[in-house]
Amino acid sequence: DTFSLIEHLQGLSQAVPRHTIREILDSSHQKKLMLGDQHQLVRFSIKPRHVERITHAQRLMSTLRVRCSERPPLSLWAGWVLERPIFRNFIIFLIFLNTVVLMVEIELLESANTRLEPLKLTLEVAAWFILLVFILEVLLMWLSSFFLFWKNAWN
Repeated sequence: DTFSLIEHLQGLSQAVPRHTIREILDSSHQKKLMLGDQHQLVRFSIKPRHVERITHAQRLMSTLRVRCSERPPLSLWAGWVLERPIFRNFIIFLIFLNTVVLMVEIELLESANTRLEPLKLTLEVAAWFILLVFILEVLLMWLSSFFLFWKNAWN
C-alpha cells in the first residue's frame, strides 16, 4: 500500500512524490533536503509489521494500565495459562478420560456385586475431580475474557 503525502491537503497539488522514505532516513540526505525545501512531497511505503493475528493477550498487554502496573493482571495470567499447549492437551485428555469414566460408571451402576464397590468409588471420585478441573477451566476463561467466552460457540 503506497500513499502520497501531498503538499496541500486541499488538493491544490497533484504532483508526484520526489523522495522516498529510504532517502529521508539517511541523515545526510535528509539534512540536504530539509535545507533545500521543507515542503517537498514524500512517498511512504506502508508494510504490515504483524504477519499473524494479534491475540487477545497481546492486545491486553499493550494497554496502558498493564504496561504501568508492577505485576501483570490476573486476566493476562489466565489467558497465558489457557494458551499453553500442555494445558490444552491436559484438557483434551480429561475429556476422553471423562468419557471412559462415565461409560464404565454407567455399566457398573446396574451391577450388585459388592467386590466392585471400591472401583465404583474410584470412578465417582475421578468424575468429581474431572468436573472440578472443567469448572476451573471455565473460571480461567471468564477471567481471561468474559465476553469472548460467550462469543465462542464451543464454550
